[in-house]
Amino acid sequence: GATSSQHRLGQAADITVGSKEGNRRLFEIIRKELSFDQLIDEKDFSWVHVSFRKGKNRKQVLKL
Repeated sequence: GATSSQHRLGQAADITVGSKEGNRRLFEIIRKELSFDQLIDEKDFSWVHVSFRKGKNRKQVLKL
């Protein structure tokens, strides 16, 4: 990945709980309850990307 990737900096993770429906529920919990920089629905909830950074998090929600 890119040297500035939040994954490489330990600030991001791609998560799956084993099903698209479970991933959709996880996405909604994170969106409603947690602070995050980016939250991405990857490939119709095949997995969820979430990132966090020190300082101001953008609360950016995307679908890829």
